[in-house]
Amino acid sequence: MPLLNDYPGPRAPVDRVIAAATALAMLLPAFAGSGQAFAADVQDAWALCRPLPTVDLPPPDRGDRSLNLIADEVSFDRGGVSRLFGNVLITEGGRQLRADEAVWREESRIFEARGNILYRDDLIVVESPEATVDLDADEGEFRHAEYRVPSHHVHGRADRIARTGSDRSRLLNATYSTCDPDRVDWQLVARDVRLDHAEGEGPARNVTLRIGDVPVFYTPWISFPLDDRRKSGLLVPRIGGSDESGLDIEIPWYWNIAPHRDATIGPRILGKRGVMLRSEFRYLNPDSQGEIHLDYLPDDALYHDDRHLLTFRHRDRLTPRLALDIDVNTASDADYFRDFGGSLSGSSTLHLKRQADLWYRADHWSLRGRVQNYQTLDRSIAAANRPYQRLPQLLFNGRWPYRQGAVPVDFGMRTEWVSFERDNSTEGRRLDLAPSVSLPMAGAGWHLTPKVQYRYTQYDLTDTAPGTSTSPTRTLPVLSVDAGLQFERPLGDGRFQTLEPRLYYLSVPYRNQEDIPVFDTGLHNFSFVQMFLDNRFNGADRVGDADQVTTMVTTRLIEGNNGAEILRAGIGQIFHFRDRRVTLPGQSVERESRSSLVAEGMAHLGRGFDAGAAIQWSASLSRTEQSAAWLRYRDGSDRLANLAYRFREDEIEQTDLSAAWPLSRRWRAVARWNYSLRTDRDLETLAGLEYESCCWRLHTVVRRYLVDEDGEYNNGIYFQLILKGLTSVGTRIDQLLDDRIPGYVSD
Repeated sequence: MPLLNDYPGPRAPVDRVIAAATALAMLLPAFAGSGQAFAADVQDAWALCRPLPTVDLPPPDRGDRSLNLIADEVSFDRGGVSRLFGNVLITEGGRQLRADEAVWREESRIFEARGNILYRDDLIVVESPEATVDLDADEGEFRHAEYRVPSHHVHGRADRIARTGSDRSRLLNATYSTCDPDRVDWQLVARDVRLDHAEGEGPARNVTLRIGDVPVFYTPWISFPLDDRRKSGLLVPRIGGSDESGLDIEIPWYWNIAPHRDATIGPRILGKRGVMLRSEFRYLNPDSQGEIHLDYLPDDALYHDDRHLLTFRHRDRLTPRLALDIDVNTASDADYFRDFGGSLSGSSTLHLKRQADLWYRADHWSLRGRVQNYQTLDRSIAAANRPYQRLPQLLFNGRWPYRQGAVPVDFGMRTEWVSFERDNSTEGRRLDLAPSVSLPMAGAGWHLTPKVQYRYTQYDLTDTAPGTSTSPTRTLPVLSVDAGLQFERPLGDGRFQTLEPRLYYLSVPYRNQEDIPVFDTGLHNFSFVQMFLDNRFNGADRVGDADQVTTMVTTRLIEGNNGAEILRAGIGQIFHFRDRRVTLPGQSVERESRSSLVAEGMAHLGRGFDAGAAIQWSASLSRTEQSAAWLRYRDGSDRLANLAYRFREDEIEQTDLSAAWPLSRRWRAVARWNYSLRTDRDLETLAGLEYESCCWRLHTVVRRYLVDEDGEYNNGIYFQLILKGLTSVGTRIDQLLDDRIPGYVSD
């Protein structure tokens, strides 16, 4: 059997035949929209499919980049015609072409292959009875071809796959599907497809989507992208329904304005309310980016008024160190989020933020300028109870580490100047300065950081109560020492345990601050983090007096080979040496000598179980103030279950049960039940089924959730059909379940 290496004649035509096959390969992600269906985890996506037929060819030698021709017989004639007969095999690197016979016509520069043609490369397999290539015209074609992409379970056929130029290809009567070949539940059929790789687009005519033998979608013309370049056009509609709005259908249209700008515009048809116009505009410039969302519903049939929601976000990098951030939100009415928000937390939105920041960041310091106000949605809220506007606010933060000798020194500075405005209220300007010096020292198994800070705050007030100072000031020192140790002991099985005691001492003298108004200050939520802060208040209007020691001990069980935590547990408490006399208006002096006890823990229990818990317990009152606990089960077969409990004294007590559980290889159930023990009612219930076949998946979910404290619920039913490798139709249920079921991952 003759073997010809680097044969000079057929090299170019082989490249053209390969290019024709590659043209078909480029059609596949085009049919799939933007290629999103070609996910990285393809093995899981096609786990229910039978493997596509294998290729009867010897493994290619990818290291050999030369052209090799093998045939049972090779002949040449004086007319410049070369003929290869019997088991013709042409290879080049990882690409292979097999045929019963091949002919190379040197004068006309035409290459022909006939009989059981089989082409293979790293992506695609093509079978065809004949192929022809005209080198001078740079044209070639496969006739009556069948193709397969095994890695993504794609297959189809085409009457003709033609290369009509260096950057153009054409396919006639082409099909596309990811189903098993002997059970094609759906396929896409196109009468005429033209691929222009230079322009990155592919117009197609007479395109039909068939579910089984039934055509469910037809378009006489469509154009799709062939690469990452975006293209304008209709997106897949989203369909759902609820008690609040009735049938809910959204038909978005995507507008590719420019490479750095696009928009999505379309009607959202709400059966009980009317037609809402939804729009989104995005831009991405070399030094700036942003987006604008506007939803507008004229004359809501249930609300009897126009409704709208506008959000605008912009970030501009003016220089490498100077940037501008803008975040603006506005809504038409207080009930907007109740009707369209999708949850009780969204329904309870009272204020929408409007803020612009201009900030400069140097090597060791940063400066931020801010203007901020809020839209109060509930107009019944009195002006004196609404948030203050910051017009403007200036924030300076700096840290300058100084290293010389054995003792490191860190110099720091926090500065704020802000002007507060609000109708019918005390207004004013506040200057807060906090320079500091610390000595962060550490060694093997220990750390020690003493720190001294000086706090100076000055006010310039207007509209104060009679007899109240219009320019109060406050000065005080703040001293803290943070120290900790870390002990380790090996357990003999590659694991080790740590014991990490930590002490934090804080000393702040008392200053009478009753003549200082409260603009933006409240108490921190008590937690492990708050126990190591130098102020129990979260704003500058109050600096808490303190003479206290925080004690904490943490232990961890760690895998020695990868550092993973198997178990973590910690407990801490603050011991006070005097009463805390600084309070917010209406609060009393804190006299307890010990804070609440805070403890938390997390453990990997094995066999798919993880658990965690946290508690805040008042020793003086002998009762729990806050607590939370959770248990999660997840195994390798995608069984997922979550059980959680949350409690906050006089506020919430809830249970939360959720699961995603396979019923069989093709069926999976999903559910969530969020229940309030305090009010004895459901907050949200959700139940659904998912069915998955080789090439499609169907989600169905029924959801009921509380929309206001008066006990009104919204009920909805949602569907999503996913055609693997093509598109999805309906509501994005996978996103809903990602938000509602911790640990849920859509396949």
